[in-house]
Amino acid sequence: MGNCLKRGNVLPKERPIVPNHTVPDDVLPKHKAHPNHNYKSNRIKTTKYSVITFLPKNLFEQFHRFANIYFIFVVALNWVPEVQAFAKEVAALPVLFVLMVTAIKDAYEDFRRYRSDKKINALTCRVYSKAEERYVKAEWASAYPGDFVHLSCNEIIPADILLLRSSDTAGICHIETSNLDGENNLKQRQKVSGIDTERDDFDPRQFTYTVMVDQPNTSIYSFKGYVMKNGEKIPLNSSNLLLRGCMIKNTDFIEGMVLYAGHETKAMMNNRGPRYKRSQLERRINRDVIWCVILLLFLCFFCAIGSGIWLGGYNDITDNTNLVPFIPFSDLDFYSPLFQGFIVFWTYIIIYQSVIPLPLYVSVELVKLGQVYFIMQDLELYDEESDKRLECRALNITEDLGQIEYIFSDKTGTLTENKMEFKSCTVGGVDYPHIPGDDSYTGQSDFDSRLSLAGVSRSSSIYENLPLEPALQRELSNMCLRSLESVELTIPPHVKRVQEFFLLMAICNTVVVSHHPHEDLMDESGFLAEPYFNRNADQASEAMDHYNRLQQTSTPVSVSKSSKFGSRLSLSASQSDLGDYPATLSEGSVTGSSFLSDYSLRTRYEAESPDELALVKAASTYGCRLLKRSPDKVIVWLPAEGEVEFAVLNVLHFDATRKRMSVIVRHPLSNEIILFVKGADTAILSILNKRYKEDHEDKHTVSETEKHLMSYALRGLRTLCMARKVLSEDEYQAWLVGQKEAESAMEDRDRKIMDSACRIENDLDLLGATGIEDKLQDGVPETIAKLREAGINVWVLTGDKQETAIQIAYASKLISKDQIVITINAHNKDETQDLLVHHLGQIHRDWSGQQQTQADIDTAVVPGPNPANADGQMYAMVIDGQTLNHALLPENEKFFLALSQKCQSVVCCRATPIQKGNVVKLVRDHLEKMTLAIGDGANDVSMIQTADIGVGISGQEGMQAVMASDFAIARFRFLERLLLVHGHWCYDRLAKFAGIMFYKSLISVWVLFWFQIFSGFSGSLMIDSLYLTLQHVAFTALPPLINGVFDKDLSAETLLANPVLYKPCQRSEAYENSAVGIWEFGTTICVCEILSILLMFGIETTSWVWLQWLVLVLSFIIFWMFCVILNAIFFTFDHPSNPYWVMENTISTPIHSCIVIITCVVALMPRLLVRTLQMSLFPNEIHIARRQEKCQAEDEDLKISVHSPEPRGQQTNGDLPHNSNVPLRENSSRARHWHTSVTEESIIT
Repeated sequence: MGNCLKRGNVLPKERPIVPNHTVPDDVLPKHKAHPNHNYKSNRIKTTKYSVITFLPKNLFEQFHRFANIYFIFVVALNWVPEVQAFAKEVAALPVLFVLMVTAIKDAYEDFRRYRSDKKINALTCRVYSKAEERYVKAEWASAYPGDFVHLSCNEIIPADILLLRSSDTAGICHIETSNLDGENNLKQRQKVSGIDTERDDFDPRQFTYTVMVDQPNTSIYSFKGYVMKNGEKIPLNSSNLLLRGCMIKNTDFIEGMVLYAGHETKAMMNNRGPRYKRSQLERRINRDVIWCVILLLFLCFFCAIGSGIWLGGYNDITDNTNLVPFIPFSDLDFYSPLFQGFIVFWTYIIIYQSVIPLPLYVSVELVKLGQVYFIMQDLELYDEESDKRLECRALNITEDLGQIEYIFSDKTGTLTENKMEFKSCTVGGVDYPHIPGDDSYTGQSDFDSRLSLAGVSRSSSIYENLPLEPALQRELSNMCLRSLESVELTIPPHVKRVQEFFLLMAICNTVVVSHHPHEDLMDESGFLAEPYFNRNADQASEAMDHYNRLQQTSTPVSVSKSSKFGSRLSLSASQSDLGDYPATLSEGSVTGSSFLSDYSLRTRYEAESPDELALVKAASTYGCRLLKRSPDKVIVWLPAEGEVEFAVLNVLHFDATRKRMSVIVRHPLSNEIILFVKGADTAILSILNKRYKEDHEDKHTVSETEKHLMSYALRGLRTLCMARKVLSEDEYQAWLVGQKEAESAMEDRDRKIMDSACRIENDLDLLGATGIEDKLQDGVPETIAKLREAGINVWVLTGDKQETAIQIAYASKLISKDQIVITINAHNKDETQDLLVHHLGQIHRDWSGQQQTQADIDTAVVPGPNPANADGQMYAMVIDGQTLNHALLPENEKFFLALSQKCQSVVCCRATPIQKGNVVKLVRDHLEKMTLAIGDGANDVSMIQTADIGVGISGQEGMQAVMASDFAIARFRFLERLLLVHGHWCYDRLAKFAGIMFYKSLISVWVLFWFQIFSGFSGSLMIDSLYLTLQHVAFTALPPLINGVFDKDLSAETLLANPVLYKPCQRSEAYENSAVGIWEFGTTICVCEILSILLMFGIETTSWVWLQWLVLVLSFIIFWMFCVILNAIFFTFDHPSNPYWVMENTISTPIHSCIVIITCVVALMPRLLVRTLQMSLFPNEIHIARRQEKCQAEDEDLKISVHSPEPRGQQTNGDLPHNSNVPLRENSSRARHWHTSVTEESIIT
C-alpha cells in the first residue's frame, strides 16, 4: 500500500499511520512486518548523482540534447577512414570540452545539494524513545511516520506532525510559515479534539489509535483524515497539522505524531526548484538552428555534386599517370563520380559541422546567469521599508522582459498598499463617515472621562490614528452610562445594533492575539521540570489577584478637552506594574467591570488578512476590544459589560465561492446561539431575511445601506457587509449533525463543508457595512503612464466591486477623463454578445463613419497591430465577473477580443481566480502576444502561472503569488525599471549575442567553402584542423560572453526618460532574420578570421568597461601565442598536415601583415557601411537616443572645460537637443540632419 507500487496499481485514497511504540521492539520501521514500512523516512536526498552514477547518468542526460547527439555523431563519423577530415583526436576536443564544462557545472550544483542535505539531516529534535520511556535528542533523519516528537518555542518543525498536545491550556499552537510560503504573520493550529490529552496525564504510550490520512500531496492548505478511537472517527483537518519547515511561535512547547516524513512532506513535494520556461528569443534561435541544418545539408550536397562533376571530368584514371588533382585514391577501379559524391558528402558533414554553433546553448545559459545576478544586485529594485530585493525565480527568460505587450495586474496589494484603514461604516441604514480634520470630533473626551481606564496607554500596535465618529461615540457612551446607572438596562434597537456591529467586527475573524514570551520547561533528560499546567494555573491565579488589586486602586483617566478631534486619550496615570503575567481570565463569563489592565492593552494582533486586522483595530478603538482567542472561546472587552467570554461553537471559514465568513457563538448573558456573518455585499444582501423585501422600514434600511455602499465604492473604498442570525437550539443541533458528517468525510470534504455552511447562512438580519481604504502605492500612476507610452497594454483584473475598480482605475491613470468608459454588464451569453457587437459597431462608426460588417469583426482578432485609430475617440472597457463568464465562451470570445483591442484600457471586476487565468490565456493564445501577469495573493496564482512571465509582489497577502512567479518584486513601481531598463538590456544583449554566435560559425564555414572551389571540391583544408576546432571554444569564447552580460546600448536614465525605446525590443529589431550571413565574405585565412571576429565584437559593443577591453585583447594574444608555441614545438603533431614552424615563417613575411589588414577591413566594411547608413539615414528610436546621450556627454565636457554658464539642455549642435529627457518623438524629424550637422564624429558608438 506504499508509494512504490507496480505499474497499473492505484494508490488507495487514504493510508493508516500506526504509533511506532505499539509495534514490538524487534520490528524496525523499514521491516516488512512493520505497518508503516512503506512510508518514507525523514532523511532527505535532493542530489541527482552519486560517485558511481555521476558519469553515466550525466552523459545520458546531456545526450538528450539534439546538438550533443549531432556532434557526437560527427566525431564518430570522423573515425571512418574513407570520410575522415580532421585528426581523430582533434575532432573530439570541442564536444568533449562542452560536455566537460556542463558536467563540472552539474557536479558543482549537485555537491551544493549534498552539503545542504547533510546539514538538514543532522539537525536535532526530541523524539520519544519507547525503550527509555522519555524524549531523547535525535537527528531529523532518524524520525519516521508514527514517531512522537516534542518541539519548543522557536524550533523548526522537522516533519508534518499531527498536533496532540500544546502548552496552551486551550490546546492552541502558533506557527510562522515564512520558510514554507514566506508569510511572517502567525497562524493558529489546534490540537485534535476528542482525545484525552489534557493536563499532565498525557503520555505517548497512552495514544494507541490508528490515524487515517490522505496520500501525500502538494496542497499546503488542505489536509483530511481521522483518528480511529474505539470505533469512532474523530475528524482531522489542516488546523491540526504542523508542516515541516514552519516554526513554533508564542507556544512553550507542543507534542505530536509524525504523519508525513522526508520527501512525502508537503514542503518537500512543493520544492521544485527554479521554474523552467522557454523564452520567445530562444524559440527563434531554435528555429534558426534548423535553418543552419538546412544550410549544412545544402552545402554538403552542393560540394558533393561538385566533387562528382570534378571527378567525372577526368575520363581515364586507371593508372597513376593521369591522377585527379586533390583527390587521392586507394582503389582506382572502385571509384566513380557517384561514389565519390557519396563519400565526400559525409566528409563535408565533418568539415562544415561548425555551421551549427556547438557552444551556443551552454553560452546562452551562462549569459542568462550573469544577467540574473546583476538584475538582483540593482539597488533601484530594493525596497528599504520591507527589506526585500528583486528575486529571479526563473533563470532563463530574462530577455522576455524586453518584449512584453500585455500586462495583467491585480488591484489590491498590487496597485494599492493593502494596508487597510477603516474609513466609514453604515449601521442600520445610518451612515457614519470618518472624516479626518473635522473639529466636531470632540465626543471622545466626554466618553472616556466617564469610563475609568486605570493606568493604561494606547499600544501603537493596536491604536491607529483613526478619527472617531461623534454619533457612534455618543451611542456607545450613552449605552455605557445607562449600564452604570441601572442594573436593568433597556437598550434601544439601534444602539443594540451598533454594539452587535462592533462585536461582530471584533470576533468574526481569525486574528491571533499574542501577549508574552515563551519558554520550554523540559530539561535535558526529556522530562518537564515541574507539572507545567499546574504551574500555569497558579500563575493565572496570581495574575487575577494582582489584577483585582489594580482595579481597586485605579485612578480615572484625565482627558484634555482641547485635544485635537478629541479622538485620542490623554493619560495621566502611570504605567501598570503588572509585568509579564499571562492574559487575565475571568472566573465567570462576565466580569462586570469596565476596567482594562495595561497588560490587556499591551497586546499585538496578527492577522492573515489586512481587512480583518483593520476591522479588529477599528472595533478596539471604539471600545470593543479583542483580548484572547482560543478554538472554543473568545474573550472581548465591551464598553458596557466589561470583559465577556463567548463560547465559540463553530467557525465557517471564508472561501472564494461563498465570499463570506461566519462564526457561531453562544452569548454568555442571554444564552442565545448567534451566527455572525461578514462578506461581500453580493454574498450577504442576497441571503437576508425575507422581511427585508416586505417590511417598509427594513426595505428602507437595505436601500440606504446599498446607497452607502455605492458611495463608498465611488470613493474607492473596499466594502464588507455585516449580518447576524439568532439560532434556536433545535435548529443548531440539527445543522450540527450534518456539519460533523461533512467535516469527517474523506471524499469531497470541501464541497460538503461549503454546502453545510450555505444551509445555515440564510435569513440573516442586516447589521451594516464598512468601507476600508486601500491607498495606491507610490509611483503607480507614473508607472502605468510610462508602460502605456512604451506600447504596453495594461489590464486590471480584480475581485472588487465595479465602482471601486473604476475609481482606482481613474486614480492610477489607467483610465483618463478623455476616455469613454464602456460598461459591459449582462445576465446571459446572448445579451453579452449583443452588447459587445453593439459597442464594436459604435466604435467603428465613430472612427470611420461607416457601419461595421461581420468581416470587420472577424479581422479584428487576427494577430497584428492594434487597429485603434490614434486620431479617434479613446475608449476604456469595464466588465463584471458574471458577464466575463459569458464573454469567455467560444461563441463570444472573438467579439470580446475585438472590443478589447479597440480600447486603451480594460478593467475586469468581480473576477474569480479562474477567470483571471482564462483571460490571460485568451490573449496569449489568440492574439499571440507576450503577456505578463502581476499580483500579490493566492487568487492571482492562476494568471501568474498562465502568463509568459509571472511577477509576484511580496506584500501583505503572503507569498503564494511569489512562489508561483518568475520574478518577485516588493513594489509595483519597480516594474517600470524591470521592463524598460533590464528588459531592454537583456533582450538587446542576448539578441546580439546569438547573432555573434551564428556569425562566428558561418564565417569559418564560408572560408572553407570558398576554398573548395579552388581545390576540386575534394574536402581539403587550408587551415590546420586544431585551429578550426579550438577557435570557437577557446580563442573567441570569452568576448561574446562578456558582451552578453555587460554591454549597454543606452543608459538607464535614457531608457526611463524615453519609454518609446522599448518598442524596438517588442518588434524584435535586434534579432532579425536577415542579420546573419550578409558580411561574412572575404576572409581567407585563420588569422584574419579570428581577428575579424574579435573586431566585430568591438563594433557591436556600445558601452565599454575594462573587462571587455581585457578579454578582447587577451583572446587574440592567447590565439597568437598558441599558434606560435604549437608551431615551434609539436613537429610530429597532426600528421600529415604538420604545422611545424609554419606560423613563424608566415609572420616573418610582410605580405602576411598586409593580407591580414586588408582582409579584415574588406570583411568588416559591409557591416560598417550598413551600420553607418542606417544610423545616418534611417535611424530608429534607439539610434536617436544613443546619439542624444553622446551629444549630451560632449556638451557637459565642453561646459566643464570652458566654465560656460550656458544652461543644461540648451541646443548647441544644430537642431539636436542635448538633454536625454527630451521625448524622442520630438527629435525623430531631425534625425536625417545628423549627417550634415555632425561631420567629424563617428556615428558608431
